[in-house]
Amino acid sequence: MASQILSPFLNAIAILVMFGIVILIHEFGHFWVAKKLGIRVETFSFGFGPKLFKRKRGDTEYAISAFPFGGYVKMAGEDSAKASSPDEYASKSPGHRALVVVSGGLHNIIVAFFFLIPALALGIYRYDGTRIGWIAEDSPAQKAGIRVGDVVLAVNNAGCREWFDVLRNLAEESNRHPGMPVRILIGRDGQKIDFSVTPELRENEKSVFKGKKRYIIGISPATELQRFGFPAVITESYREYIRIFRVIFKAFALLFTREVSFSELSGPIGIGRMTIEIVKTGLASFFHFVALININLGIINLVPFPMLDGGHAAGLLGERITRRRPSKRFLEISQYIGLIGILILAIYVTYNDIMRIFAEKMKQ
Repeated sequence: MASQILSPFLNAIAILVMFGIVILIHEFGHFWVAKKLGIRVETFSFGFGPKLFKRKRGDTEYAISAFPFGGYVKMAGEDSAKASSPDEYASKSPGHRALVVVSGGLHNIIVAFFFLIPALALGIYRYDGTRIGWIAEDSPAQKAGIRVGDVVLAVNNAGCREWFDVLRNLAEESNRHPGMPVRILIGRDGQKIDFSVTPELRENEKSVFKGKKRYIIGISPATELQRFGFPAVITESYREYIRIFRVIFKAFALLFTREVSFSELSGPIGIGRMTIEIVKTGLASFFHFVALININLGIINLVPFPMLDGGHAAGLLGERITRRRPSKRFLEISQYIGLIGILILAIYVTYNDIMRIFAEKMKQ
């Protein structure tokens, strides 16, 4: 009984810790660069809404507010068109203001690397490249002679570097030539072997690739526990850091080319559910997930869209080129448009999360 009561409480703590870490890193980036550039920071708050705790040190009030899903740094003169003193945000050059604006996202991206070090030192399970770890009984792959331990090198001459490439290439070829066999190039014991496999159509299962039906050959990737000591953990953390970037940019490219549906996007609810599941697997996986979320948030925040840091930076670049500050009316309109866009996206991803939960409940 006690564990049933405690479990939801611990889940909530895990979600708050994850969001709290990411937000504090982001806001501290703005705060630290502003201070370094001589800008007076009036408030540094973790969370929004009523302040539960506050303490003033120097010119800055540090606060913890009621709603922890967010935070903010309030700089002197940031809402003014003209500065009244040299320590205000508005008094600084467009270049310096742009540094303050992008520092939050850059801080998330940089600090993410340092979460990978303890993750890989403790040990995490990772895909072993494109090595096959499981084959379903009587599946097309098993019937064709493919074995556990084989490495998928290519599907119909399309190379496979990550397991995602295997899924994508199989989906592409199966939908392009439904009912026809695909050629899978396998690496086994230093040799390359060709296999002809006819994927099975799953009528009632949804493909993550937009406009495509789901075909399977009955294979899953191999995973292995990877743990590294010093100094190898530093090198391997860097490799994992680059790999995460590569996967994220590949996912964004698929979204914007509409190869993957936007319905696959997750919002705070989905991230919260993932956090709960990952915490159950151990501290190392939690560190790895925090690194992944930091990189995601950092990249998204630097996109040149109004209301995002990248949008503000783009505006400051325009100010530097034209040597004219945009009017207050223009800034209000652009922020209003950006706010509407972000609200629509937030509602959409929350809807996606709720529909996933509903679909899971219907299957039970």
